Amino acid sequence: MKSALLDQKFWRHFAKNHWEKKPLLLRNVKSDLIEMTADEIFDLLVLYADRCRQINDPTGFKFYTDGIKAQEEDVLSVLPEKSDKSLAGYHKRMNTLFSDYCLVCDELLQVNLKKQHLLTDFTDQLYRHVGFPNRFSEMGLYLGNYKKTPFGVHVDSCGVFSFPVAGTKKFRLWNAAYGEKHPELDRTFNYEKNKKHSQLLEVGPGDMTYWPSSEWHIAESDGSFSATWSLGVWVDQPHKDMVSDSVKELLDKKLGSSGTQVMTAFKRLHNKSGEITGLPKSFSNSLKLLQNLSPLELQDILSRNWMKHISLQGFKTMPYEALELSAKSCLHLRNDRSPILWQKSLVTSNNYYASFGGVLIESSSTGLLNLIKDLNAGNSCAIQPYLKGASSKKDLHSLQTLADAGAFNIL
Repeated sequence: MKSALLDQKFWRHFAKNHWEKKPLLLRNVKSDLIEMTADEIFDLLVLYADRCRQINDPTGFKFYTDGIKAQEEDVLSVLPEKSDKSLAGYHKRMNTLFSDYCLVCDELLQVNLKKQHLLTDFTDQLYRHVGFPNRFSEMGLYLGNYKKTPFGVHVDSCGVFSFPVAGTKKFRLWNAAYGEKHPELDRTFNYEKNKKHSQLLEVGPGDMTYWPSSEWHIAESDGSFSATWSLGVWVDQPHKDMVSDSVKELLDKKLGSSGTQVMTAFKRLHNKSGEITGLPKSFSNSLKLLQNLSPLELQDILSRNWMKHISLQGFKTMPYEALELSAKSCLHLRNDRSPILWQKSLVTSNNYYASFGGVLIESSSTGLLNLIKDLNAGNSCAIQPYLKGASSKKDLHSLQTLADAGAFNIL
């Protein structure tokens, strides 16, 4: 069977005809993301599960039995273990305990920096053709022998790409118009009378399916084991919210303590006729503040927050490794294709820096800027020659903040 290439021609067609419009099913897709083996995925699951057991916190995992979500304290006992040896081995152990189970692992790729690029290669092409998400995307792995999605028929606020890893997966879809006319679909498991109005997508390893955020859907199975990647691209944050959040940040800073007052002093609420003829003093002061905002201040805050937003590369979280820097450390970018973002402030003499995790640094240090430029050029750099003078201690702290966000490797 001929492979379906996710090339520029495909993405142009996808953006025009399918994105947020209608579902898509592709057979035998050629993509590095799909070519991750079941053994590689099992190793990632065990790695993440071991981390959760070590800190006694199953965050990132959810477990369902017969459609009921397990309590957090019970999830640790059912996570994959190295002794399972494979996804099939894990299923064999779970199948002896549960007739219907579903394990969900959100953001599995965050535990392995070497595999993260498989996801970003895919999303980079997607974003280039449909736009950068105002919220985020997240990748999850669903596995088990569950006969139906544990939470029933539902509609999300995200467009979904699914990539089966093991077993056959069936997705039953209803379009938005039908879902709106039949609210009884919401969270139901009993939809026999609605089936004739649905679309069924059946996929296996090597295939890919997509449906828009408006599609009502549920996964179905005959009880056989399956494992499936699911990439959700959230489309529920309008542009106006991003702008208002940025402006709010600026106003919070400008208003200072006056912005935290919870009671408003006044001389007169209205005259005898009920007419409002003026503002309380606190509102008048705020009005002056708004009138005095310069275009450069507004552009500066919007630019800074946009840079911070895109530093996450469109994801909810990014993988990182704990590193402890010293002035003697030698650094290299963790990913040569993911430079540390920076820009000059439009209202001060400082520069802003952003890296994975949405962290933001503000500094006027020339040495720090030169170091960042050289790192972004692909060089390996010892810290000490760049950090000099009175700002060196503060600069090292700034670098540590970027390191904590996952910006560097130490050589």
